Amino acid sequence: MEVLNPSLSYSASKQALRYNRFQCRPTGTDVATPGSTVRIQLPSKSLVNLSSFNLNFNLTMNGMTTNAGDNFSNAKLPHAHKLFSAVRVYIGGQLVSGGLSNNYDILYNALVKASVGEDWVYSRLNEHSKELVENGDDVNKLSVNVAATNGGSATKTSRYVVGDFLGVFRGNGGKSIIDTSLWGDIAIEFTFNSAACIAKRSGSGGPANPAITYSVADIEGYVECITQTSPLYIKLITMMLDSKESQIRFPYQNFITGTTNTGKSARLQINSGCIDAMVLCPLGVNANSLTAPLAWGELSAPRYKYTALDTAGVNPLTIDNTNSTSTSTNIQIQIGSDTFPKVPITNALDVSDITQNSLFSNSLYSQNLLFNGITQSAEAYTATTVSTYSRQKFLSENFVYVQSFSDGEGWAGSKILTGIDTASQNLDVIVNFPVIANGSLFIGALCTSLLVFDCRTGQVNVIQ
Repeated sequence: MEVLNPSLSYSASKQALRYNRFQCRPTGTDVATPGSTVRIQLPSKSLVNLSSFNLNFNLTMNGMTTNAGDNFSNAKLPHAHKLFSAVRVYIGGQLVSGGLSNNYDILYNALVKASVGEDWVYSRLNEHSKELVENGDDVNKLSVNVAATNGGSATKTSRYVVGDFLGVFRGNGGKSIIDTSLWGDIAIEFTFNSAACIAKRSGSGGPANPAITYSVADIEGYVECITQTSPLYIKLITMMLDSKESQIRFPYQNFITGTTNTGKSARLQINSGCIDAMVLCPLGVNANSLTAPLAWGELSAPRYKYTALDTAGVNPLTIDNTNSTSTSTNIQIQIGSDTFPKVPITNALDVSDITQNSLFSNSLYSQNLLFNGITQSAEAYTATTVSTYSRQKFLSENFVYVQSFSDGEGWAGSKILTGIDTASQNLDVIVNFPVIANGSLFIGALCTSLLVFDCRTGQVNVIQ
């Protein structure tokens, strides 16, 4: 039977669906410093579009001095998601996402490096993403000695508008819309990171000033709610609740993170009905240091510098056209009795393609910052810095390995859970990662969890 092309069909229908934006104030104080936890309650008895949530605040970076050794131009305003060590969401009083992660910032930063391009960076300057690709921030460049030109300052203050969070903010195939009349009230907890999230350097590459830190004030949240919807939605929910036989299932993104310092192999136990992917990054010995400086010619603070080391565990792997063993490795993940990939990765450069294909499924429109970095002509404030892309930057600064186990995350798209099911048991994940030495290994798991409403009992459960 012939089907008419939609462009030749002249019709339109009207639907009653209205959104409005609501302000949500923190419970208690609206100020924070490193280590503080802030809790925000979202509107009750509402259809909340959790995907639209923004956290807004004013950040002041302080503790700087204006001398040549450690001045105003020597610390960058951090990308917003680096400010959070944990982001946890409670629905109906139950911890739904982020409960098994105290390294939210590293996971988000690794995924950013592996999945976005410069257009994404420059479209999110309210999150201060500029520092991800430039040798400076919106206030100044690190290559310019502000103290020598206009006196500098002991503080920097700027507005932050933060969105696109990991976890239940992403769910149900697209927009994560939660009916709080059904599932229960939503509360979000943000734990602020240590000052190690700040990229800073001293005048000659020596220890950075440990006094440089930050404080946050005027914290407020904004979220969209559906204020008018079709009567069909009410009828559908009522019908499901009256049936007393069905379950309402809401799939959403969840994540588990951890770090190990057990050397070139690591073990992590995961209990999940759908493990979609693993994220691995080597961390240096200074990852948590408040005094480790940002080296000249490098973009990232030590906490976000992921360097693949040679077999001696001293120097980064290097590109050497005369000696292919300079990028040799032996990387593999074992989950239960299966291994990923089936044959260990023997050339570290192959990791970038596996990461790209895991996130973009061989799409022609893939993008990433895995090869991004800068070059600097000299260790001086007036030195010229140039953005550059090279395979060496992947090995020395952006070594992110993402291994997918399914064609897309279970919560997205068709909402079909095809990731690894641990059958409600703690399953050992063993990682062979011989590109670290005295540092540690970051391990993250991206999972799909379920909010389940039992129509017979009226209870809400979380299936990890």
